[in-house]
Formats: sequence, C-alpha cells, structure tokens
Amino acid sequence: MKAIKLSAALLVMFLFSQCGKDTATPIADVDCSTVTYSGVIKSLVASKCAVSGCHGSGSHDGDFTTYAKIAPYANNGSIRQEVLVTMRMPQSGSLTSEQLGQFQCWLDSGAPNN
Repeated sequence: MKAIKLSAALLVMFLFSQCGKDTATPIADVDCSTVTYSGVIKSLVASKCAVSGCHGSGSHDGDFTTYAKIAPYANNGSIRQEVLVTMRMPQSGSLTSEQLGQFQCWLDSGAPNN
C-alpha cells in the first residue's frame, strides 16, 4: 500500500512540475516586406519540409516541392495550424523564432507566389 501511495505522490508531483513550462519557440517580429516565397519561404520549405519521408516529391502527406503544390495547404490553414499553432511541424526539427515569423508573414499576406 505504501508503494502505491508513494507512486501516486511522485506522479502528481511530476505532473505539477510540468505545469507552466513554456517550451514553444516564440514567433519573432520580422520585417514582412522582406519575406517572399521565392526569396525566403521556398528555400525554407525545401530544407525543412519538402524532404524525403515528409513533403517531398510524390508524398502522400502533401508534396511541397513547388508553389502550386504547397499553395492549397497554405490557403486552407493547415500549414498555419501545424507550423505556427501546434508547432508539430516540421518533424525534422523545430524552426527558429525568425523562421516562424517569416512563415507567419507569408501566410498573413495570403501566401503569395512572389
């Protein structure tokens, strides 16, 4: 019985110790006038998203290798949700604060092909 109480107490202490920890990367304020698809987003997507096993050519989870192929995901909100809200993507590693800001600028401006 003591072992059960001790285990329960340790579990509760662990759970409470995790409360309030903010491990999400903050989104930086960036100069949105410098963020374009061709100049920033395309290379960011190519290195972090459009890779083999993720969103590379022919991927069943969405092929992000060209603007025409990524645009529907940008326009339907799924990229915003996965990259900026839940921050579950990219699976290859988290984006920097500046990269998150760049994605936010691009999406906020309507994800143009510029």
